[in-house]
Amino acid sequence: MTATAERPVTAARKDNYMHGLDLLRVVGSCAVVLTHLIAWFRVYDRDLWLVSWTEHAIVRPLHINEDMHFLGVAIFLVVSGVVVTHVADREAPGQFLRRRVVRLIPLLWAVTLVSWIALKLGAHYSTVEPAAAGIGDLFSNMVLAAFFIKPPVILIGVTWTLLIQVGFYAYVAATIPVLRRKPWIPPLAAAPLCFVVILSTFDLEVPALGQIGGLIGYLPLLCIGQLVSLVHSRKISPLVGTAIGAAHFAVVVWVDKLYRYAGMGEAIPRTLLIAILLTVLLVRMDGPVCRSAFIKNWAKRTYAVYLVHMLAMYPLFQLLLPHVDGTLLVVLGLVSVALLTEVMHRFVEAPADRAIRKWERRHRERREAGRVG
Repeated sequence: MTATAERPVTAARKDNYMHGLDLLRVVGSCAVVLTHLIAWFRVYDRDLWLVSWTEHAIVRPLHINEDMHFLGVAIFLVVSGVVVTHVADREAPGQFLRRRVVRLIPLLWAVTLVSWIALKLGAHYSTVEPAAAGIGDLFSNMVLAAFFIKPPVILIGVTWTLLIQVGFYAYVAATIPVLRRKPWIPPLAAAPLCFVVILSTFDLEVPALGQIGGLIGYLPLLCIGQLVSLVHSRKISPLVGTAIGAAHFAVVVWVDKLYRYAGMGEAIPRTLLIAILLTVLLVRMDGPVCRSAFIKNWAKRTYAVYLVHMLAMYPLFQLLLPHVDGTLLVVLGLVSVALLTEVMHRFVEAPADRAIRKWERRHRERREAGRVG
């Protein structure tokens, strides 16, 4: 790789940090945890004031899916499109992919391993039977291949969204040179590309290809986030961003009306629209709340929250269900999520990030020393 191929990230770009997205990440993490918490109480037919409050205060006024299904996922995917596009502007393709891999993989491996061990020890946090989860299933979950195997043995249900993000990362890395010269081209090209892939893979007899087509149906969410980022940075006009975004939104509506999104509910377009509006509103937001240490630290841990929350809550709920009041059960569940999140962030996520940045710094210093020599 040439000396100019990788551009180091400098502290000078810190002023472009979108502080409002930290708050949006917190909102997204709360929505995901609340959705799966309420879903557990519905499955076990337990009364909880939080279930009825969510229904009357959020679901009905906004006309979204029951238990806010898909809202948190939609927020995370749109925000991921914003953030990935923002960092791609100052990272070379190789550096971009390395950092995304280090961001996703170490924590995924750690949580998958803990989930597999917990399942084998009898902690029932998913629909998978302990006997069905062999060592091969452990490794297939670590590389996200379990979704393409029949019958699937999924240890962490929410990791299906990581497949979508990996596909988007690959697309962004491949189009970084174009994204810097003609930023409107990659998101524009992605809309017909998604349409063609979904159309050509729908109802195929090959399960893996059909699965890919189903996942591609969510890719427009990240592309819409990319457009929000480009408009925010003034690389494209709001009119162009809205027009291309409408094309991606049309793909989402088309998939929803013709084929439906499996298990996501009946209000996908409306829920996505709310996620987009929240992103547009908060991407420019600044102030004491967004910049507070509490929000920043929480935002850094939202990926860990996303992966561990069911593993932390469900076994505890199963254990204490007959003995503890519902409200106390929720409090204990949320505390367990916070504790497991902190462990994973401190001992897996943060060290991996420090390691890749340290490696990049040494690599850059050796390259500069070679040029001087």
